[in-house]
Order: sequence, then structure tokens, then C-alpha cells
Amino acid sequence: MIENEFKTMLSAEQYERLLNEFSWDETILQTNYYYDTDGLNLSERSITVRVREIDGEFFLQVKLPTKKEFSRVELSEKLDTLPEELSGKLLSEMSGEDIPDVKRLGKLFTKRLVKGFDGAEIDLDMSEYFEKADYEVEIEFTDEEKAREILKKIRSVIGERSESVICKGKIRRFLEEYRKRTDL
Repeated sequence: MIENEFKTMLSAEQYERLLNEFSWDETILQTNYYYDTDGLNLSERSITVRVREIDGEFFLQVKLPTKKEFSRVELSEKLDTLPEELSGKLLSEMSGEDIPDVKRLGKLFTKRLVKGFDGAEIDLDMSEYFEKADYEVEIEFTDEEKAREILKKIRSVIGERSESVICKGKIRRFLEEYRKRTDL
């Protein structure tokens, strides 16, 4: 599946503004467990391997780059348990890429509020990892025009004038903190 999304980082104040602006359809509590090699070789190739836990269920997910700035290929399969390590053979078969064995690096917890629209969805996220919290809004979409309309509305609410449609994803922010703590 191709995942198309615009992302914007938020301050705590901007998060609160958006929280109060919409009537949210759903709240999802999820934990992402990130995997990579000791040298973070997958990160260098813009490949994300994670296991996402929602309501006690585990989903192995591999994200691969595409040629579009705001799109990625996302592959997923259900797991029975949370593994400490994942075999490169499994990941390579799943993705079609040459991926080595990887180990679990840590976790990032997200409280996600969801608001659905025709052709797009707003995900308002508060994430916690390594004793810090950050905030972002994602607009996942199948209709880019609708997503840009929603993005314009969001920018008016948060007072943002930037034309950027992409910020550092959760994995990048997680890995920045991971590197600080492991001297990589």
C-alpha cells in the first residue's frame, strides 16, 4: 500500500488549539517498537522497520521510500508476539529489499486522535519517547486536493504560514534521541 501524508510539527499550544477545533471520531493508543542494525543501516537507506502494538495486537510494518516526497510504501503483517529481533530473511521476503537481521532499539508511545473526511484523515498525535514528548498533525490521504484544503484549515487554526508539507517523521525523531543516548 502507498501511504500519502502531510505532516507538521506542533507546539503544545498548537496541539491544544487543534484538539479543541475538531470533534474527534476516535482515540487510538499505540506503541511503535523500532528495529534496526547496530549501525542504523536501515535508517541510512530510509527504510523503517517497526512493530506497532494496538490493543494488545502486534503488526510488523516495513516502510520503504518512493520517489514522491510525501509518500512511502507501507507493508504490514500480523504477529503473535513482540520479538526482540527480526530475521533479515523474513523482512527481505516481505519487502523485496535486501534487509539484514535487526534488533529492537526502543519504543515510542502515541496517543492519536482521528478525524475522518472524504478522501483524507487528520491524525493528531502526542508522542512520548526517551522521557520527552512532542506533537504533530498528519493528514493521510487518497485525495491530495482535499488534503491540501484540510492543511490550509489546520494552518489557519495553528497560525502557521509555512508551505512545508513534511516534517521529520516519528522514526527520525526517535533515532535522534537514540543516537544521543548511545553515542552513535
